[in-house]
Amino acid sequence: MGILLAPIPARCLVNYASSQQKQSPITRIVPNPARLLTHIKFNNNLRCNAASTPGNPSDFRALREVLTPDGVIEPDGTVTKQAPRDPEELRRLWKAAIKAPMYSVGIAPVIVSAMAAWVDTGFLDPVRTLGFCVAAVAIIAWLNLSNDVFDSTTGVDKTKPESVVNLTGSRTGVLVLAVGLLLGGSGLLFSLLSTVPNVLVPKMLYAAICCGYLYQGPPFRWSYLGLGEPLCFLAFGPLATSAFYLAQIPPALATPAAGASALSVLPTSAIALSILIGISTTVILFCSHFHQIAGDKANGKMSPLVRMGTKQGAATLKVTIGFTYALTLVLSLFGVLPFAVWTSSMVAYGFAAEMVKLAETNADDPEALRPLKFMATKWHIGYTGMLALGLLVRKMMIS
Repeated sequence: MGILLAPIPARCLVNYASSQQKQSPITRIVPNPARLLTHIKFNNNLRCNAASTPGNPSDFRALREVLTPDGVIEPDGTVTKQAPRDPEELRRLWKAAIKAPMYSVGIAPVIVSAMAAWVDTGFLDPVRTLGFCVAAVAIIAWLNLSNDVFDSTTGVDKTKPESVVNLTGSRTGVLVLAVGLLLGGSGLLFSLLSTVPNVLVPKMLYAAICCGYLYQGPPFRWSYLGLGEPLCFLAFGPLATSAFYLAQIPPALATPAAGASALSVLPTSAIALSILIGISTTVILFCSHFHQIAGDKANGKMSPLVRMGTKQGAATLKVTIGFTYALTLVLSLFGVLPFAVWTSSMVAYGFAAEMVKLAETNADDPEALRPLKFMATKWHIGYTGMLALGLLVRKMMIS
């Protein structure tokens, strides 16, 4: 047993007090005009279990009268009653929690690979592509919601008001919704893949989904080891983009020759695009850690930013952006990708420059770096959208 050392949501005490009136009380309160002094005992993991402190039923009545579910008992006994959020603030928090622009990470591999398949084979099935987009969005929603659930259990999101778990107050409800989205998205995805003759395609997409769980799900939590970025690159780049390419070309072209590798039908252009998409997606994850280094470190999450710091992180971001555009140019010059891909991708360069500038000029101010992840998402949308546009331009030129 231990004395209370951290703020405890009053909801926990109120619910417990309501259900334990005929058992040993967990608290004895002493009213005070300025504060409510409490002597509360908890077990080591700070769950509301009964302590040995004797009391009487009136303690519970007083506890319920003073505390409300939105209150917090501080370590010194001060009761803080949180002010209700106004509708505008709630709207803003829900908008941040939904993360609508983030779903581009699921859509980009589908759209870019569809454009590449159209350029290479002349085959395009818009309905099938739309189905893949819907499935990808559902799976990304699972990934975002489950990450909120897993982060809430480790404490990483305790100061994150836009967490869906913090907004709803129901970890179980969020988890059930996440699992439902995973089942629905995966069901649609693999039903669309049932006509693909290349057996490697569903395995690649299954592996990409597994990477999402390995990132944050127990007992793995590889993001805490600093492996989140490699997992992100692998899942959205070589695995998802390559698989979606093979799933959107004519079945006859997706079938490897007898004795040949299942990857033998994957052209170098598709591999190149998968690398570029993997990098741009990983930049979003990398930038999302700039403003939360202190919280990550306190909870044992050793992300690359925790290890290198913001200044080195800004330098790494700058090099990564430069490498991405240099690689795009080289691939275009050597004919691996249409040159229109390079010229169109430069349209999004302004977003990248703005992002790097913010990281470099505010390396010592974590709060000022908070918008960085949104800027990275904007660049990702612009860059991958321009990749698709470049491929479309190429198709129109050869038609």
